[in-house]
Amino acid sequence: MQLLTKLIREFDHDVPGVYLTEMRCVGDAVRYFQTEVRGTSALEDLANRKDLPPNLNVQLEPVRFSPETDTMFGGRTAFPGRDTLVPSLKFRRKYGEIKNRKEKPGYLNHYYGY
Repeated sequence: MQLLTKLIREFDHDVPGVYLTEMRCVGDAVRYFQTEVRGTSALEDLANRKDLPPNLNVQLEPVRFSPETDTMFGGRTAFPGRDTLVPSLKFRRKYGEIKNRKEKPGYLNHYYGY
């Protein structure tokens, strides 16, 4: 365990728990730290390829409906009465949530937060 701690500090690369459970000897640790570290996801790698067929389009950023900016159909959504929720804390600030439901008075709404 001390060897792994020193390797993590030396290479400034953390080891996920999934790989920790698979490491049984020093050779496993050496093999892990010899693998290439990529800063992009598989989707980003696919989007950056030049040999994609012309009918394939990789869209990295989601297109989201907003009643204020999308006025093609008078600001009407295809999903009336449904909220557009962003479950990720990371992307909640970037994309924001769109509330389409009207708040109903009552104890449950106050207690459960909906």
